[in-house]
Amino acid sequence: MSLSKIVFVISIMASFLMLVASVIAFVIQDIGYFWMMFILMVVSILQNISVYKHISTTDEPIKS
Repeated sequence: MSLSKIVFVISIMASFLMLVASVIAFVIQDIGYFWMMFILMVVSILQNISVYKHISTTDEPIKS
């Protein structure tokens, strides 16, 4: 497994955790923290898209 795929998986997990944190912040009425986590989640998703494009264009052939 290449390093870019590992970074991609970790980034997806981080995006999911930011979504959970923003929902919890919204429920407990901490609006400042909610917006901070929401913006970080959007930035992380945009980075995921960029990493996915990099992985899909530079994918190594399967070695047998």
